[in-house]
Amino acid sequence: MPIARQYAILSEDKKSLLLPDEVQEWLKEVDRFLVVMENDEIILRKAHTRRTLAELVTNESPPFHPEDLNKLIHESRE
Repeated sequence: MPIARQYAILSEDKKSLLLPDEVQEWLKEVDRFLVVMENDEIILRKAHTRRTLAELVTNESPPFHPEDLNKLIHESRE
C-alpha cells in the first residue's frame, strides 16, 4: 500500500480523526482495529478477530510484551 500523502486532521473535540480518502478506502473492509502506541507513533492495524478487545485486555493485565503483541496481531489476521 502506498504511503498516504495527506495529513489526518484531529476534530475540534479531539475525539476523532478525519483521514485522507486513500486511507478511508483501505479501512472499508473491516470495522475493528488494533491501535498500538509506540513513542511518537500510532499504528493502526486491521483486526480480523472474533474476540473483543475487552476479552483480550483488562485493567488488571500487564502491558503486552512486543513478542506477545506480534503474536496477537498475527492471530487477528487469521
